[in-house]
Amino acid sequence: MIKKAIFASLMCGICLNAQMVNGIAAIVENEPITLFEVAKVKEQLKIDNVRALDLLIRDRLEQAQIKSLGIHTTPFEINDRVANLAKQNGMSVSEFRSQIESQGTKFIDFKSDIEKAILQEKLYKQIFADVGRNVNESAAKRYYQNNKSQFSSFESASITVFSSADVEKLMEQKSFGIKALSGVKAQTLNLNRENISPRLVVLIAATPEGSFTQPLQSQNGYDMFYINTKNGVYEPSFDEIKNDVINSMYQAEQEKVARDYFDKLRAKAKINMIRQ
Repeated sequence: MIKKAIFASLMCGICLNAQMVNGIAAIVENEPITLFEVAKVKEQLKIDNVRALDLLIRDRLEQAQIKSLGIHTTPFEINDRVANLAKQNGMSVSEFRSQIESQGTKFIDFKSDIEKAILQEKLYKQIFADVGRNVNESAAKRYYQNNKSQFSSFESASITVFSSADVEKLMEQKSFGIKALSGVKAQTLNLNRENISPRLVVLIAATPEGSFTQPLQSQNGYDMFYINTKNGVYEPSFDEIKNDVINSMYQAEQEKVARDYFDKLRAKAKINMIRQ
C-alpha cells in the first residue's frame, strides 16, 4: 500500500488538466504548472501553496519518467480497466459510461485519466521492484520490538457519537464544535476495546483526543465520532499483529524508496520556479 503522499500525485494527474489560467507557477522538464492547478490542489487536499506545488512537481517528474522509460499501455488494458470498474459498480459498460457522463465528465476524458493511472502504476511497479526482499518474520520481530509504541492501542475510550440523516449536517458539526446542532443527535459512550469492532478500534486509535473522525455511513444515516479521552495502553503480542508489522515495514520501505527516487530525479531535472 502506498500512502497519501504518493497517491496525491495520482489525484493531481487524474483530476486536473494543464489549463493556462492565471499564469504559470513553474516549468518542469518543459511542462508548465499553472497557478490554477496549484490553487485547485490546495483546495482539494486542504494544504498550503508550497505543498501543492511540490505535489504538482512530483506529478510532472512522474510523467517525464514514464516517457523516459518508454512505459506505455494499450487500448485493451484501458478498456479492461473500465470494464472492471463498471463490474465493481454493478453496471454494464454502457450504464457506467452514462453514469460518468451524467456527472459532467466526457467519457473520452475519463478513459484518458484511466490511461494515466495505469501508466503511473507501471512506473511504481518498476520503482518498487526490489522493495520487500528483506522483509521477513525475523526482521518484523526486530522492527516490532524497536517500535512497540507504533502498534500500541488504548484499553478504553470516551467518545461522543454524532448522528444525522444528512452527511452535510455532520460536516457542519465538525466545523462548529461539540455542541450538537439542530438535526444532529449526540451521545457520549464509554467503550472498552474488547467490546468493540476491530474497525472501530483502529479508527479511535488513529484519531487524536479532541478530534473528530470523518462521517461514516450507518444503518440510519451517518455517524461521526469525537474522541474525548483514550485511557490505558494495550500492547498486542507480535503474533497478534504480525501481518500488520510486516505491512508497516513494507509500506515504510516503499515510502523511502519513492522519496529517494524522486529526490534524485528532482535534483537533476530542469525546474524553473516562476511563482509560488
